[in-house]
Amino acid sequence: MLTKNIKNSLIYSGNSMKGTFKPGDNLFVNSIFLKKLNKGDILVIKSQDSKLIDKKLVHRIVNKSDNTSITRGDNNPQNDDEPVTEENLIGKVTYYERKGKIHKVCNGRIGLIWARVLHGRLHIIRAMKFFLRKPYRLLKKTGIIARLWRPKIETIYFETQDGPLVKYIHKDRTVASCWVDSKRWWFRRPYDFVIGPKVK
Repeated sequence: MLTKNIKNSLIYSGNSMKGTFKPGDNLFVNSIFLKKLNKGDILVIKSQDSKLIDKKLVHRIVNKSDNTSITRGDNNPQNDDEPVTEENLIGKVTYYERKGKIHKVCNGRIGLIWARVLHGRLHIIRAMKFFLRKPYRLLKKTGIIARLWRPKIETIYFETQDGPLVKYIHKDRTVASCWVDSKRWWFRRPYDFVIGPKVK
């Protein structure tokens, strides 16, 4: 029998499967042999990428042969560099739990169609960002949004080993942050209309 059929679970984090999973989802993983997998299946893989903290990836098969599979995150524009082999395969994600409810994962052909929809959305968003960049900046310069929209934002200061960090919180989520020494900003749009340095 070619299924190892041992069920594990792990908590999903990150952004590469946005649209399919959310950070905090509990993923249920079945151990399985590579040859039993299909295009569109979501896998947990051991990664060699030193930038990853726990060195596990949750990505979907977009191409496969008998000995290897090529994966990509549903929210990633490109395929992964590392092919999946029997050695770095941890298992296949079959179910996930979110807010106490168990959901079946879309694997196989339906999963692949879903991934293509999400991938197409990425290209549309990228094109929209390109074409709307100048109007967005012009609207920001006017200051109209900042005068009309005044969300209640909490400011939290941190001392880190890389220097002071300021986080801006709205409705229990971080919407902007700034490394004070380097004046390096990050924003969740459209909060840059009301927080941060003025656009010149």
